[in-house]
Amino acid sequence: MSASIRVAVVSLGIACLVCAQPSRPSARAATAGIDSLNAALVRAYRSHDPLAYAALYTDTAVFEWPAFNTVRGPTELAAMARDNWASLRDMDLRLTVSSRRVAPDHATEFGAFQQSWRDSSGRRVTEFGRYVAFLLRLEDGRWRMDRFFGFEDSTRPPSPRP
Repeated sequence: MSASIRVAVVSLGIACLVCAQPSRPSARAATAGIDSLNAALVRAYRSHDPLAYAALYTDTAVFEWPAFNTVRGPTELAAMARDNWASLRDMDLRLTVSSRRVAPDHATEFGAFQQSWRDSSGRRVTEFGRYVAFLLRLEDGRWRMDRFFGFEDSTRPPSPRP
């Protein structure tokens, strides 16, 4: 093999290594990352922490809910959470994922939620609803919400126990 062919082969090999795409995270890793994001969301609700809540969204995030004006970005998300959570004591959130579609850099999740709290009279109230979230994988591998749309199915106090 001549020196020029060797140089060409080595150059091609180096170019392939430099241009190779990074390996894609596994479906298991994506699921674990998104589950971790959902767990952090639940913790933010339970601790009434609007800054932790807002940190779970991208800088370009959009939050849509029929009862509210559309909210954009972490600053508005933190303000919305702070204002809406102020009167809700002993708040809890449960998410039930019904479907999740994952691509290398994004995912779409559909599910149901139960948000419960004690109102000013001490009565426990539970809101049931549905949601869809568009999630983005950041360059460091963490997941963040980029778009959220939710709506309430019903609100009711728990049924009395016999």
